Amino acid sequence: MSGGDLSGSPFQTVRESDCFLDRGIHIWRFFPAAGDEFFLSPDEAAFAAGYHSSAARAAYLAGRAGLRRASALYSKLPPQDLRISIAANGKPFFENAGIHFNLSHSGPAVVAAFSDEPLGLDIESRGRCQDFVGIARRFFHPSEAESLSRTRDEEEFLRLWTGKEAMLKLSGEGLAGGLQAARPGSRGLGTLGGRDVHISRFSFEGFVGAVASFQPAEVKGWFQF
Repeated sequence: MSGGDLSGSPFQTVRESDCFLDRGIHIWRFFPAAGDEFFLSPDEAAFAAGYHSSAARAAYLAGRAGLRRASALYSKLPPQDLRISIAANGKPFFENAGIHFNLSHSGPAVVAAFSDEPLGLDIESRGRCQDFVGIARRFFHPSEAESLSRTRDEEEFLRLWTGKEAMLKLSGEGLAGGLQAARPGSRGLGTLGGRDVHISRFSFEGFVGAVASFQPAEVKGWFQF
């Protein structure tokens, strides 16, 4: 998997012929749209109704509707027929789509990644965390925290944070797996529990992201709904 950054906005309108994974990774950005509720399961609709924040509700609707609409293109199943379950480790998965996915959002941005192999994804917005050095000292590996203490480089902090989150979401452990244990590295190859993890990083419109997989895989498509 490539470890390079992408600047600007790489996302483009999808064509159905593009939706062929072929051992690669596709990254999608979802925007809120009228009728998102139509694609949700009854449980998802009930969950969405419980949001007090209209912005948070819109992000949830965009994510779940977009996830189902995009997955339908790969699986050739109607969006409403896709069954999402939660594994024992807490990681969501499709019971019947035959593909893997991971979803992440930060503020208004909602992004998902799809592959025929397990993967993890995280995005974060620039400028949100003022005390990133303090966070690094508390949660990161000592060598990473020491480096950030010297540089005070927010971009480096976000590169580490998104890499760590993507790795832990790949494994299904989430933050409970320990941010210190996830070591993203600097050249697209990190380690988690003694196992190599391949990482690709990207950026768009003030957001930084990372996608992680155990097997080498290229990001072959950037799409949006």
